[in-house]
Amino acid sequence: MPNTRFQSIPAAAQTAAPVVLRLRGALARGAWAGATALGVTCASAIMAFLPSSNAFAQTAQPAPAAAPAAPAKASAPKAASGASADVDSEDVAPNANVPREKLPNVALTSEIVFEVLAAELSLQQGNLAPAFNTYIALANRTKDPRMARRSVEIALGARQLGDALVAAKLWHQLDPAWRPASQLLASLEVGTGHLAEAEPLLVEELNKVPEARRGQAILELQQMIARSPERATGIDSLKRMLANDMQRPEAQLAIARSQLDAGDTAGARTSLETALKLKPDYEAAALLYGQMGPAERSGAIASLKTFLDRNPDAKEARFAYAKLLLADNQLDAAQKQFETLEKRYPHELSTLMALALLNLHANHPAQAEQYLQKYATEAEQQNTDGAQAYVYLAQIAQDRKDYPAADKWLSKIREDSNAYLPAQIGRAQLLADQGKVDEGRALLHGIKSSDPREQLALKRAESDLLVKAKRYDDAEKLLAVEVKDHPDDADLLYQYGMVAELNKHYDVMEKAMRRVMTTQPENAQAYNALGYSLTERNTRLPEALKLLQKASSLSPEDPYIMDSLGWVKYRLGDKQQALELLRRAYGIQAQAEIGAHLGEVLWESGQQDEARKTWREALKLDSDDDTLRSTMKRYNVAP
Repeated sequence: MPNTRFQSIPAAAQTAAPVVLRLRGALARGAWAGATALGVTCASAIMAFLPSSNAFAQTAQPAPAAAPAAPAKASAPKAASGASADVDSEDVAPNANVPREKLPNVALTSEIVFEVLAAELSLQQGNLAPAFNTYIALANRTKDPRMARRSVEIALGARQLGDALVAAKLWHQLDPAWRPASQLLASLEVGTGHLAEAEPLLVEELNKVPEARRGQAILELQQMIARSPERATGIDSLKRMLANDMQRPEAQLAIARSQLDAGDTAGARTSLETALKLKPDYEAAALLYGQMGPAERSGAIASLKTFLDRNPDAKEARFAYAKLLLADNQLDAAQKQFETLEKRYPHELSTLMALALLNLHANHPAQAEQYLQKYATEAEQQNTDGAQAYVYLAQIAQDRKDYPAADKWLSKIREDSNAYLPAQIGRAQLLADQGKVDEGRALLHGIKSSDPREQLALKRAESDLLVKAKRYDDAEKLLAVEVKDHPDDADLLYQYGMVAELNKHYDVMEKAMRRVMTTQPENAQAYNALGYSLTERNTRLPEALKLLQKASSLSPEDPYIMDSLGWVKYRLGDKQQALELLRRAYGIQAQAEIGAHLGEVLWESGQQDEARKTWREALKLDSDDDTLRSTMKRYNVAP
């Protein structure tokens, strides 16, 4: 079986929740004329340019609602009249201290009504340019900012930022005190590369942010500037806007981020050092500084240690210190810091998870289990999704073959969790591990979903169960139907090809892998799979070598690709290079199949004692590996 290893990679498994590492199969691996749908509100336009959590927006009046999603239902702005201030959005709550939109005292005439209706009709017909021009003309004539706002929405709906900028300037000119207008104008100025024009607006917005949030607002300002196409001038612009904030660590961090974006590593280093002098326990600055290189990481670690010696109760500093130790691969030292944090802050979920994962890494499952169970209890008490703990607890239970316990943990994952579907697939895999393949399939069939991606994930998971039962023909037929319905899904094609390989349908396998290579020319695993298949069958070895060299160039540190390349080198007679590659692969990933290959090349190189030792060590890793057992049998070596 190819050492790319058969795995299903369900599309629906793209989730923030951690994966069950060994529950196989449960988780993976326009222009004016062409614009016909408007559906862009002023608020969504602002969100396209601003960070999702923006300090400015939190202190500002929300933008009024604009066009509904479908042009056919698009409503015109309320006509200018002597009526009270416009409140188009339910989000805008009356507040005597917050300025309202400035409306002109212009009578609603039949001519205005006609022009608005004509513009909206043009929108419904997909003719955005006439509608835009009509509203611009109305805004200039009536001085009604709502007309300008509508023209902004139309331009943004057509992704015409230049025209949107013209309309936004008019909107701001007509109502300079209305913050949504000034915020959007600033965003568009930045987004179109007019940083100098945006500076006064951005400084004005920054000065309106409460002092308690100014530091965060500075960082959000930098994020906005980073989106400008004029990055070369972005640093100077940011420094001018933060001239009165240079003694704030957030300002130094913001400048450092911009300097890194511009490739000014030396400048970023200086700015981060200044930030840490201003605030030695500044976690964000310490972590960024530590990521710049080994020397900087060592400096950040030393600086935080000195600070913690003087301030042992500094929680955020200790978190930063522990994270830097992890980044520096000082796992034992990091664990001690997390243990200190856990004693002082026993209800902190991130600390409990860090300790659990460190113990899993150190192969201490009992200790990891204790932390995960505590995490699960805390998550329930805090009304937080505990799925990631349940997943790891299931993994630990599965490792000791306690399938009922593993199923119990996965069953606790709620239906509203992102991990719910992968958990159900995992439960089906657990049944298959116990030889209950049909029960596992029934479980999958009982999961109802209207999402095509989830439906496909369930079919692919069912194929996994059939493969586990060595019902390769059934698995291949099932996937063939899905491939017909999803011909461009590279992951599905890859899985289909691997099942065809198991079913000895090598022509089907090769065709599938070739299609993957065509759609994803950088997919190293496709080259590896086909190259290894040819090598195993001892056919077209020069072609196999080229395929595996391509795979290696795309993913040079992948131990399985390294193993495949070593194996084809051996088949071609280059035992020395094969040994080098296989030793390195086994050193990176001690895996039974790689051990089988390494042992065979050692044996054929005259190193029979080392070969026996390697095979027996590999047996401890996986005593059921078919490749390893068949290799040892061929050389008459007892397990």
